[in-house]
Amino acid sequence: MKSHDVSNSTLYLRIYYPTMKNLFIPLILALPMVVLGKDFNALKIFSTLRTVAGTGLSKDDNFWVPGFEGADPKQVELSNPHDCGTDAWGRVYIVDKESHSVLRVSADGSTITTVAGTHTSGDGPDSPTPATQVDLSNPNGLHVLGDGTFYILDTDNKKIRKVTPSGMCSTILKHAPGFFAGRGLWVSDDEQVIYFCGGIMPSGLQAVMKLSAIGELTDYAYVSPGNRGLGNIDVAPDGTLGVTSVGDHRVYRITSDGATPLVIAGNGSEGNGGPSGVPATSIALERVRGISFLPDGSYFLATQKGGDVWWVDLEGNIHLFVSGSRSGNVKAGDGFTHDSAGEKISEPRAIHWASNGDLLIVSNDTGIIRAVTTTAGPQTPPLAITKGLFNLTLSFPARTKGRYLLESSTTLAPPRWIPEAGLSSESNMIFNHFVSKSGDAKFWRINVPTQAGGN
Repeated sequence: MKSHDVSNSTLYLRIYYPTMKNLFIPLILALPMVVLGKDFNALKIFSTLRTVAGTGLSKDDNFWVPGFEGADPKQVELSNPHDCGTDAWGRVYIVDKESHSVLRVSADGSTITTVAGTHTSGDGPDSPTPATQVDLSNPNGLHVLGDGTFYILDTDNKKIRKVTPSGMCSTILKHAPGFFAGRGLWVSDDEQVIYFCGGIMPSGLQAVMKLSAIGELTDYAYVSPGNRGLGNIDVAPDGTLGVTSVGDHRVYRITSDGATPLVIAGNGSEGNGGPSGVPATSIALERVRGISFLPDGSYFLATQKGGDVWWVDLEGNIHLFVSGSRSGNVKAGDGFTHDSAGEKISEPRAIHWASNGDLLIVSNDTGIIRAVTTTAGPQTPPLAITKGLFNLTLSFPARTKGRYLLESSTTLAPPRWIPEAGLSSESNMIFNHFVSKSGDAKFWRINVPTQAGGN
């Protein structure tokens, strides 16, 4: 059991129930957690760097050989990886552009396998087909759901493909204008909404596009991307979109109605960043590409030519998180803290807040995936069940007025918190939940309401 002080905080529990046959047992789960509140500081809850996959020696080419299948991922030469994601088990998915594939690193980090693509450029069938028999062509976008479903931006084929947990691949959208340089792709947990960076016919301009479950495709919001296109997309807990613009070196926030985008980071100039602790809109974020939100609404950014990873707090101030190089094959700092002196990464293309709480960094030009390990909460990924009972013991100060409130939501984009129970005001609580539905994904929080005169 794990105890957490959640006074003056909100405790988010991210719990997945992926479909898995013949597993009907009671269990106790160790859950990934992030404790968020007025004192939350991402600079303090992350610690050391480690390598997840890749040698850091790659250039622009297809390096895949049959001997890499099932090998140690840290001994495999990646071929311009462009994005990554994680499922509920903590398995890391990598879209490896030049090898025309999606690769998966096992939860224990010991093996890497192909889960989509044939490692040969081509345009595979659109109808349901085993994913490892479907040719892809320079895929550079990826979104992974908790149950292992993942979506691929099959760039040169101008398609978005879906791969199910059983490994079947099918095309869900053919977008004739293409995707240009962007690899932005985001899918809601219920798969009812997809956002991606795509071209507009006949203008040739680029915009954030929205695809609904009923097949309706709309130009959701236009962002001026200069001559190098848009970058990545992520959705904040309040449902707004964050989109990076490589061409004008800025980051935009787009509201749920697709209104005029608001600049939230970057001053539009080239250059190598600036001081920490200043407004995010005041510094240079050269070719900013990566973006990843935390559940409290703060977010990480990665600048390809700036070479760094940054964190933007809730006040809109930016802080250097990992220092990197503007070019070259820098791979340093494994075992050292993220804020230690010296360059540790180079030209990051994408970042992803993983299901175990780590921050993953994709260095495209060096062909390597790095992780900054979190110190907040247990590292054990959730177990997959169809039915069962879990419990968790939390400790927190007693309240003289009111009770702690347990709420749940099926998504964080945006959250739709539903009260589940008013918890005891005592200092300990055993949290029990019976799982009766498979294929589910749910977020829980213990809300600590502010009450005048109480504690």
